[in-house]
Amino acid sequence: MFRDASGIPVDAQTLTALDALADSMATEATGESESALPPILTYFGQFIDHDITANTDREIEGLSVISGDFEPMPRDTVEAGISNLRDGSLGLDSLYGDKPGQGPFATKLAGLMRHPTLTNKMRLGTVADSGDGRPPLPADPAADLLRLGFLLDRGEVTEAELDALNPALRANFMGENGPIRTRAILGDGRNDENLLVAQLHVAFLRLHNKLADVAGSFEDARQLTQYHYQWLVLNEYLPAICAGDVADEVLAKGAPLYSNFYDAHPSADPAQMPMPLEFSIAAFRFGHSMVRGGYDHNRFFGTAVEGTNQIAPFSTFRQLFEFTGNGRMPSPLTSDPKTSLPGNWVIEWDRMVHAETRNRSSRKIDTHLAEPLNDLLNEPAEPAMMKKLAQRNLRRAYRLNLPSAQSLADAINQTGLYRPIPILSPEQIRDGRDFMQAAGLDAATPLWFYVLREAELTGGHHLGALGSHLVANTLVGLVTRDTSSYWHATIDGNRWSPSRFQPSHPVDSLKAMLRFTGLLT
Repeated sequence: MFRDASGIPVDAQTLTALDALADSMATEATGESESALPPILTYFGQFIDHDITANTDREIEGLSVISGDFEPMPRDTVEAGISNLRDGSLGLDSLYGDKPGQGPFATKLAGLMRHPTLTNKMRLGTVADSGDGRPPLPADPAADLLRLGFLLDRGEVTEAELDALNPALRANFMGENGPIRTRAILGDGRNDENLLVAQLHVAFLRLHNKLADVAGSFEDARQLTQYHYQWLVLNEYLPAICAGDVADEVLAKGAPLYSNFYDAHPSADPAQMPMPLEFSIAAFRFGHSMVRGGYDHNRFFGTAVEGTNQIAPFSTFRQLFEFTGNGRMPSPLTSDPKTSLPGNWVIEWDRMVHAETRNRSSRKIDTHLAEPLNDLLNEPAEPAMMKKLAQRNLRRAYRLNLPSAQSLADAINQTGLYRPIPILSPEQIRDGRDFMQAAGLDAATPLWFYVLREAELTGGHHLGALGSHLVANTLVGLVTRDTSSYWHATIDGNRWSPSRFQPSHPVDSLKAMLRFTGLLT
């Protein structure tokens, strides 16, 4: 976004100081850690991230390798070497999976994600009988993602087809013992790495199908699903996550900061939206600090409900990764070749939308991470830092030569587009982390850490000024500069909104969406 803004100090002390900073973040904060934000916002943020970015946070040989000693890469090299595998728009590519230019097998899977007879709808999966029953909602059995085992059983995909795939692609579907039957078939496999995101993906599939009943055609239902999603991002998510005055100002002005960035980075493909690295590599990773080590997931793995068998008082972070296609759903049901999500792991959304109690709230946005994020599941053991989220984030941003937070705030202030962003003092940044001073990181601070520290100083219930500007300008800009978005659609001469589309029961909040889709009373 500001390629001439200076980065953090480059010297022999920097990597040591970054690792020490990561270690200081890998411990739970003392005192009250609950925010006023419900857990659904943590995972809605992750859902958004998977929809608009892919590959920008992956290891690219010679460019973003972050182990050992290294110096920042030249910014020209970074810009030329990193590509976004998403088109950058809030168009739900991750839901529909039919991006142009895919290979033949991915194109086939995108077709299989659509219902074969109810052709205006998307396919869902049904849950397995866990022996304990399942939560009462949804009333129908469509509470899981479509999975590979179902398609194999129907002959819609064959093992021979999977064997014929190139090795990298085959590894997604074939394990040591044959097909990975629990593998979800969806637009972005990352949405089945964590059960809460997977269940939110189910909710959006159900939203499409409900809107198909209203709209008739598949394409009309798809457009309405996109419009509702985009509206919720700008009108529910951003006001909750960002400082209110910043969100209001960015929306009122139509995100000129992103608009200038868009104009400066024209694409040969008009559908491709440029993505600021300051957003994707740093600012939008604030959600990592909101993650809890456990949740009140449902009546089986959470607060008991009379007449049901409570298995555990809460679901652990590890379990939320295990009960996915990647985690292979380790339960007695795994021996059943038709295994899908066990019914007793279906989420009860009423526990995720109100921020009522400890395990029904997000953690505060601050400079401390939940313990499981320092030992990530499903990541390689070597290099060891790949399992340590804070170390990984800080080293990657340094390698990719991101601007320091202070230089970035100063660059935004110099545009005159918005009211000046106040800049934290070195003393405010350090707060007991005195090692930062010797390395100069308290005066030229890693952007991700600064965004978290800034939020921490506001109380941790929303982002501070710089973080709010980076997040709001990018997300609002992705909508305002997309001519196919709801921003440019009208009903009776007025900008499209859920209340204008369905005045009697608008889907104008995540709660309303869950009610509309039969997932919340």
